[in-house]
Amino acid sequence: MQRARSNAPDRRPFPVGAGERILLSMGEVNDVLSRAAGWQAMLEARDVARIREFMHADYALVLVVPSEVTVPLDEWLRMLPDYVVHRYQIHHQVAHVDGDTAAVLSVATQHATVRGSDRSGRFVISDVWLRGTTGRWQIWRRHSTPETAGAIPRV
Repeated sequence: MQRARSNAPDRRPFPVGAGERILLSMGEVNDVLSRAAGWQAMLEARDVARIREFMHADYALVLVVPSEVTVPLDEWLRMLPDYVVHRYQIHHQVAHVDGDTAAVLSVATQHATVRGSDRSGRFVISDVWLRGTTGRWQIWRRHSTPETAGAIPRV
């Protein structure tokens, strides 16, 4: 998997409101990007047992193209063994962190089959991560917009 790298300084200004600015630690951004990479690795490995540590109990995959679909956690986990990622490449990725919420926006190309149906294409993906009481980031929502792929098969 390829990941966009940043030459940004360790701390940078981040706008929060009218006339206010805070310093956002690049360490927080790197932490959530590291968790995102771990989650993607478990997804590609189709490791149902280990992927749960990355996922919020209220996780859902949300699609609006080609039709509106929300896939809740239990259904998503049942589908995972049949979600075969042959190749996954991130073209661009940016993360934003505000307290215990993070958003990771990615443009990626995936070559995959889901339950035997082609799920390949270029995707715009917005992942929303929440920092739990243990301090670990967990993915709460994935909004996936395929530029070229067809409908996702349902379990």
